[in-house]
Formats: sequence, C-alpha cells, structure tokens
Amino acid sequence: MAGMLRVLALLGLASLPALAEDLVVTLGKQRGAASPLQWEVREAGHPLLGPIRFAFLKAPVTTAVGDQKISSNIYLSCETTTRKMAVELTNSTRPDDPNGLKPRTKPRLVCNNLAERDKPRLVQDDLTAHWEVSAIGDVLARGISPYAMRECVSISVIEDVELPKGWAKPAAAIQFEIAPYGKELDDVFATCGQEAAYARAKPPTVAAAATAEPAKTEPAKAEPARTEPARPEPPKLIASQSTEGWWREARTTFRGRTNVRAKPALNAAIVIELDPGDVILVQRTGNEWWRAKARATAPKPFEGYIRQDRLMFK
Repeated sequence: MAGMLRVLALLGLASLPALAEDLVVTLGKQRGAASPLQWEVREAGHPLLGPIRFAFLKAPVTTAVGDQKISSNIYLSCETTTRKMAVELTNSTRPDDPNGLKPRTKPRLVCNNLAERDKPRLVQDDLTAHWEVSAIGDVLARGISPYAMRECVSISVIEDVELPKGWAKPAAAIQFEIAPYGKELDDVFATCGQEAAYARAKPPTVAAAATAEPAKTEPAKAEPARTEPARPEPPKLIASQSTEGWWREARTTFRGRTNVRAKPALNAAIVIELDPGDVILVQRTGNEWWRAKARATAPKPFEGYIRQDRLMFK
C-alpha cells in the first residue's frame, strides 16, 4: 500500500480528492429500484458462449396484441473467458411454447446516457450489437463491451416480431427497459470486470452467531410525523442521431506507454505513444475502442483511438 501511495505521489495523484458516486451510477440505481422487472442469476455452460454467469427474468414481459399476448424474456450473460457481455432475446405466444417468434427487424439496444456527465439530462444512442437469429427465432448478440453497457443509466430493448397467421396484425413491436445498475444484475457485470455498484454484505461468523443474544423488545414509542423529501423528477430523454458520447478527461494506465492508433484496430498505424498517467480527452464509440485527442493545453496535438483497457477515468 505504501508503495502505491509513493507512485501516486510521483504522478501527482495523491492529493486528488475522493470523488462522489458518479451521476450515471446514482441515476442507474434509481432506475433499477423503480424497475418492475425481477431477475434470477445463475451460472451455466452455454453451447455457444461457454461458461457464463447470466440473469434472466423471473416473469416474462407481456405485450398485448388484441385479445392475445406475446411473452418475452431476455438473458443477460457474462462470458467468463472473454469478459464480454451477451444478450439473448426470446419471444413466444405463451411462456411454455418451445417455438419462438422470429424477428421482423434486427433488435436494437438503445443506451439512455447523459448528455453531460454532471447534468441529469439523457440522450439516446444505439449500442453496437451484431445479432444472430436461431432456427426457432431467438436472437443473440455477443461480444458487447460491459463498460459500454455500464455507461448507460438504462437500456431500452426494441424489437419487431412476426406474428402467427390469424392474429390481429402481421407484426408487433416489443419494447421494455433494463437497468444495468439494478442490484440483481450487479453480480453479472462484476463477473465481467466492472466495479460492483453495491457493497457486499459479509455473513456473520459462526462464533458471533452462537453468542448473539436474542433481540429485546422495547415498548413502542410514539414518533413525530416525518415529512418525506420530494423525489426528483426522472431525467427526460432527448433523441439523438449520434452514436457517440461526449468528450471527457481520462488518464492512461500505469502499465507502460499507451499507443494511440489511427483506426480502432490493433494492426492500425500508431499515431503517438503516451506516457503512463497522461491526461487526455476521450469519447465513447459504443465498443472497446475510444476516440482520443489531446487537451487544448497539450504541447503536441493528436487524434486517434485507444482501447478501453488502457484508460482510467477521473
């Protein structure tokens, strides 16, 4: 620990104040607490994804079509070997129907994120996802950046599905919202390397449990009436055609020098090499590569791309 403090001091970071909880996290927790969706978390071996930790809905989302209903479920998985996220969507005419409804159009994952990091105003950007359709109509997208998903206060899932013959219309729109900072989903994202948003409670030791005294019942006391504070209005969504985020400051990691590349690929030309701890401006692109450029006060301007695992956010 002392060695780490000396490193921070040399890099000028030891005096940085502790940051309050990020506004995305705060708003994401609010969306998670207000969400009607309830999740169950399990571990399994997937035929395509390998070993996964995943969450699925305890009760499917239902969409009414005339006097009939569509049952929809979502499986949010962390591929433990690659630490990438996968999303699988299923739709059927009833929860126990083994045959699914095929998508009429490819699904969309719409990230409701902040237009500005310190202001609760949301914009909508599409997350990059490449969907595969199974023989029975289920759709799967894999290789999604867990960090990109955790940049979202919430994620809207949007899909059009084909309906069986004889229904009131040929297709129906399915739409619901998931909260990446929901408490039940925290373990899945933590498995994929994201920082836990909720503290893990430690179980009591055996000795402490054995010696614990029974709780004493105190006579009830009248308490003065409490006035609940007014809850803030939820942020309003503003549609955006851009799939990019805002420019924000970040530092390069301490693990050697960091390459800035001309294109978002490991075989692309190197624009510049940055020293450990350099402060730069970066912009989210929806995958593991971030657009990067020099700050206005930097001695040498540059623009290019940096992988997410080479960045630390202030």
